[in-house]
Amino acid sequence: MLVTELLKQNAARYPGQEALAAVCSKDIVPLGEASYTACRRAYTWAEFDQTANRIANYYRSIGIGPGNKVAIMMMNCIEWLPVYFGILRSGAAAVPLNFRYHAEDIIRSVRFAEIDAMVLDSYCRGETEKCLPEIPEVRSFVYVGTDTDCPSFAKPWKDSFALADPGDPGVKLAGEDMAAIYFSSGTTGTPKAVVYTHETLERACELEHGNHKQVHEDNFILIPPLYHVGGKLHWMGNLLVGARCVLLLGFQVDAFFEVMRRERVTISFLLLPWVQDILFQLDSGRLKLAPEDVPSWRMLHMGAQPIPPSVVQQMQRYFPELAYEVSYGLTESGGPGCLNLPADRLDKLGSVGVPAKGWQARIVDGHDAPAEAEQTGELLLRGPGVMQGYYKAPEQTAAALRGGWLHTGDLAKRDRDGFYYIVGRLKDVIISGGENVYPVQVEEFLRTHPAVQDAAVFGICDCRLGEAVVAQIELKDGQTCTEGELMGFCQKLPRFQRPRKLFFGKVPRNPTGKIDKKALRSQYSVKHPFTSHAHL
Repeated sequence: MLVTELLKQNAARYPGQEALAAVCSKDIVPLGEASYTACRRAYTWAEFDQTANRIANYYRSIGIGPGNKVAIMMMNCIEWLPVYFGILRSGAAAVPLNFRYHAEDIIRSVRFAEIDAMVLDSYCRGETEKCLPEIPEVRSFVYVGTDTDCPSFAKPWKDSFALADPGDPGVKLAGEDMAAIYFSSGTTGTPKAVVYTHETLERACELEHGNHKQVHEDNFILIPPLYHVGGKLHWMGNLLVGARCVLLLGFQVDAFFEVMRRERVTISFLLLPWVQDILFQLDSGRLKLAPEDVPSWRMLHMGAQPIPPSVVQQMQRYFPELAYEVSYGLTESGGPGCLNLPADRLDKLGSVGVPAKGWQARIVDGHDAPAEAEQTGELLLRGPGVMQGYYKAPEQTAAALRGGWLHTGDLAKRDRDGFYYIVGRLKDVIISGGENVYPVQVEEFLRTHPAVQDAAVFGICDCRLGEAVVAQIELKDGQTCTEGELMGFCQKLPRFQRPRKLFFGKVPRNPTGKIDKKALRSQYSVKHPFTSHAHL
């Protein structure tokens, strides 16, 4: 069943039951029920369904439907998922964009994806306004925020979505229709645009439920950015059974546990840095917590980057009754979970598990020939959720899906029991704290500094972030510049792109002029402190 129909089904079965709740970390203080309730917002399944219908009908009323694209450029909020489902129901394709994008990123994305409309919030209004003269093709902007701060170029929610018909828009959707475009990893500085069909989302929903066995009584805490596929598709296992979800807007350890307790959360998906923050608070004694303080919590699953075995082992000491699972996936595979390490196989910690039901995996050498057990090679995947292809990129699509297998670009190995381990990447993309950082973008920015001759950006192992963004800086002859000065210059970059450390010296290049990043990683990397399966 398509996910839009699952929402309709849940609204019919559980109309008055809560579907979504949202609370903001900075607003949460343990001062009693009244204070907590004041900073909490919620939708029932009926409200979720009707809001999605209103959004779909609004877009239909202004001529946006099948064949059109609608961008979502917002921080996490309770409106995000209803907007996404409303776009799907209109027949248009949803195009989630990173809310941290600068004007040039917005312009590039709008032009490439041929976006017709946009939903934005206060965080994004400034950068969006800068690029308006360059994106005249966007004919509708809807603003999610207070009426008083709505920019002049947009319509507020109350004058657009809120006035539309809450009834079924009546658009017939097919599994093969385009549902969404997600910008994914790329090593050239420009992310590739991955096409999802409605069937892709349906399969992701089934996959997530098959891995984690959600039931109607579960409550999932959703924290990662919704413009990524990871957190959202993990939630879709709950959608299949009409289970609740609470969005925690911004991660803070105290706020996380306050929400876990008050909302009786049962399932969480956490990125490695957040788990590390929890462990630091517990180990240092700053957080006093026992399993009975979060009695409903039954499962913690992790992913998005290699998970050190010692992190899971430390968590087990504090929460021995929890089920721990690790999953692997990528945007091109239809999201997370095509490989999954189940809770009953923690003897294989460090692994990303085995193929989920309906999926196949293999390791190949540089000529796509099968690799032997324990031999490192590229990880290939085949299964029902693999992307339709890259938008407007038939050659890239053919290369990624050659031979009927998705070529992930990840280096991996398979042990003799059939468990897979990610050991590196063919691509240069850096995954830092679950965010993709494209080195070329940062390198180009660094080279705009008047003292910089050349720059090479790469990742080195970091026990909290998985990888830390660092850079080798080659100064112009006769120029001087300190690390502190350049770090200050880098404040113009989005936070997740800023280098954590700068090294000074000549940027090594091979005979063809390409930066030799292998040499730089060899020079500056240290052995991963947690697992022998994580390499740079």
